Amino acid sequence: MRKLGILGGMGPESTLLYYKEIASGFKKRDKNGYFPALTIETVNMYEMLDFCKTQQYEDLSNYLLQGIHNLEKAGADFAVLASNTPHVVFDILEKRANIPLLSIVEPSCRAVKAAGIKKTAWLGTGFTMEQPYFKKLFVENGIQVVVPHEKERMFIDRVIAKELEFGIVKEESKRGIDSIIKRLIAEEGIEAVIMGCTELPLMYSGEVLPVPVFDTLKYHIQGILDYMFEI
Repeated sequence: MRKLGILGGMGPESTLLYYKEIASGFKKRDKNGYFPALTIETVNMYEMLDFCKTQQYEDLSNYLLQGIHNLEKAGADFAVLASNTPHVVFDILEKRANIPLLSIVEPSCRAVKAAGIKKTAWLGTGFTMEQPYFKKLFVENGIQVVVPHEKERMFIDRVIAKELEFGIVKEESKRGIDSIIKRLIAEEGIEAVIMGCTELPLMYSGEVLPVPVFDTLKYHIQGILDYMFEI
């Protein structure tokens, strides 16, 4: 059995979702109904975000690598970043880590492409919505990615940082994001929405939107489970 290392805490609510969904999914697949072997290393979400906001990517890489090396020492055979935002330095981490890292962007892109989507919106933290890294793979696969206007991005970022990161779901905030999605459908012609923040599923669990929704956390977890069961 491959032991998984989760670099979490970015924020804690999504790390809980990773643990719960991976444990549940593994138990369903395992012939003996066992739970998976895994370890979690928590980093400081605020330090990580400060490095991102100031674009100190070398410092961010070094900081996250400390956590990855701790996972290696704990016996992890591979690792994941339980958040979209730190994936801005994923390529650097992948080269410098001593164990394989599984990206959150790649399985999400494969799912969107398989659905035949040509134009999608990306919703997430203000940082991820503005960074070209998160759009690059989609563009290379012929998928156009659009993001909300600046004021809308600020609103979504505030909801994530002040509410969802703490497990708080407000109906008023949800209506605000719903209106942004409706505008993107009407004015930008989007065919789908990518929930590019691992906390957004807290707000949209069980919800049906006018266009297909692609949850990056969901596809990341599917990829993790597939890797764990590869022979």
